[in-house]
Amino acid sequence: MSEVQDIKLKENDSYRINITLAFIFFALFIIVIITSVVMFYWTKLSTENFQNRVTLESKNIVSEFNQKLSTAKNSASGIVNGTFLNEIKPSEQFLAIIFKTFLMSNKDFIKLSYIQNNNNFFCKKYNNNIFCNYGNLYKDKNKLHLNTKIDVNSSSSIQITTDLSNFFKSIPTDIFNMIVLDEKGKVLYSNFIKAKSIYDIFTHNLADKILKEDKKFVTNDIYIDKLNHYKIVFIQNKKLLKKQKIIARNLAISMFVLSMILAVFFGYFFSKPLYKFYDRLNEKVKEEIEKNREKEQMLMHQSKLAALGEMLGNIAHQWRHPITRLSLLIQNFELAYKMGKIDDKFVDKFKTKANEQINYMSNTIDDFTSFFKKDKQKQKFYVEEVIEDALKLLEGRIKNVKIIKEYETTIMINGYKTEFSQVILNILNNAIDVLNERKIENKKIWIKIKSNLIEIEDNAGGIAEDIKEKIFEPYFTTKFQSQGTGIGLYMSKIIITKHFNSKLEVENSKFGAIFKIILNNNS
Repeated sequence: MSEVQDIKLKENDSYRINITLAFIFFALFIIVIITSVVMFYWTKLSTENFQNRVTLESKNIVSEFNQKLSTAKNSASGIVNGTFLNEIKPSEQFLAIIFKTFLMSNKDFIKLSYIQNNNNFFCKKYNNNIFCNYGNLYKDKNKLHLNTKIDVNSSSSIQITTDLSNFFKSIPTDIFNMIVLDEKGKVLYSNFIKAKSIYDIFTHNLADKILKEDKKFVTNDIYIDKLNHYKIVFIQNKKLLKKQKIIARNLAISMFVLSMILAVFFGYFFSKPLYKFYDRLNEKVKEEIEKNREKEQMLMHQSKLAALGEMLGNIAHQWRHPITRLSLLIQNFELAYKMGKIDDKFVDKFKTKANEQINYMSNTIDDFTSFFKKDKQKQKFYVEEVIEDALKLLEGRIKNVKIIKEYETTIMINGYKTEFSQVILNILNNAIDVLNERKIENKKIWIKIKSNLIEIEDNAGGIAEDIKEKIFEPYFTTKFQSQGTGIGLYMSKIIITKHFNSKLEVENSKFGAIFKIILNNNS
C-alpha cells in the first residue's frame, strides 16, 4: 500500500517541489553555517583587536603616568637643590613667588608645600587662582592626588601634589571604559559608573580576582594594570560592542535575505536537470517494484503450496491412528461375522465406534481448512490462541516432543490471523524437523510469551554460526530437496516485518535455537 502511495506522489509531480525545496534548504543551511562561522570569527577578531589595543593603551598610560611622576620628582629636586633653600632662609614672599612660578609652569601641579618642623607653608590652585598660606601639616582629602616628597634636610622637605583627575579624563576611551582603584578596592575614578567599591560593580569572586592580579586579562573583556599604588581596570565598551553587534546582525539579516532570494532562484534553475534524472529513476523504481511484487507473489504462492504439503502431511499424521482403529473395527466385524456373533447390539456398537473415528477425521480436516483459510480483512486476535491451534494441528508430530509453555501475559494483535498462524507453524515445524533429524532423545520445545516478545526455543543444539545469517534467505535450506523448499522462514520474515511491522530474529542458546518475534507496540 505504501509503495502505491509513493508512486501516486511521483505521478502528480510532488517530487519536483521536494527536490526544489531540498535544494533551497540545503543552500540556506550552507548560508547559515557560513554566516555563523563568519560571526564567530568576527567576534573572535573583535575580542583580539580589543585586547591588543587595550594592552597598548595601558602601556602608554603607564609610561605617561611614570613620566608625570618623574616630572614631579625632578621639579621637587630642582627646588631642593636650589641655593636659596640651602644658603639662605627664604621669606614667605620669596617662597610664594617661587612656588607660584612652579605651579603655573605645570597644569598638573595643584599644590606646593614647604614643610619645616611640622609647619606647613603652601601655595595651592583654587578656581584657576593661586593662593599661599601657613598652616598645620596639610593632608589632602582628594582621592586622586599624588604627593611627591623630597627631603631638604633633616628638619624640612618639599612636597608637590599632583592632581590625576585631568590625567585620567584625558585618556581616550572609545573602545573601553575605565575604573581606577586604590589598594583596598575603593573606586577613585570611573568614566561610566558611579560606585564606591569594586564589589559594587562585579561579583565577589571577580572583584577578588581583580584586586589579586596585576597586569593581566582576568576575562576576555577585562584587563588590569598597576599605576604606582593605584590599580586601573579596562573594561570593553559595551555600548560600542552592542553597536557592532547590531551592525553585524543587520548585515547577517541582509545577507540571509539576499542569499534566500538567490537560493530560491538558483534552486529552481539548477534543479531542472535533477527532474529528468529523477523521472528516469522513477521509471526504474516502478519496474523494480513490479518485479519484486511478482517475485513476492510467486514466493507467496510457493509458500502456500509448501504449507499445503505440510498440511497434508499433518493430516496424514492425524489420520494414521483413526484409520488404524477403523481397520481393526472392520477386522473384528469380519471375525464376528464368521463366528456368527453379529446381532443388533454388535452392529450398533460397531457403527458408533466407526462414526467416532470418521468424525475425528472430518474434524481434523475442518480444523486444517479453517486454519489455512485466507483472511479477507485484518482482525484482532490473541497470540496464545493461534499457538494453541497450531499445537492442536501438530498433534500427530509432537507426540514424542515435550511442549513447555510459559505464558507470562496475554497479547492481542491486529492483522491477518492466518498469516501469523503460518509463521508459528513454520517455526514449530522447523524445530520438530531438526529435533527428528538430529535424533534428540528428550525432545523439548519451549514456547514463551512475555510483554511484546514471543520466543520458540528447541533443544536441538542450535544453528551453525556460518549459516545463521542465511536461514531467512529465500530458497536456503539444510534439508534434502525433497523435504524442504527454503522459503518458509523467508516468508515468515516477510510476514512479520512487512505485514505486522515487527521483527523476527534468531539466536542460539545453551540448548538450541531461539526464534524471537518482537512485536511492535502499534501492531
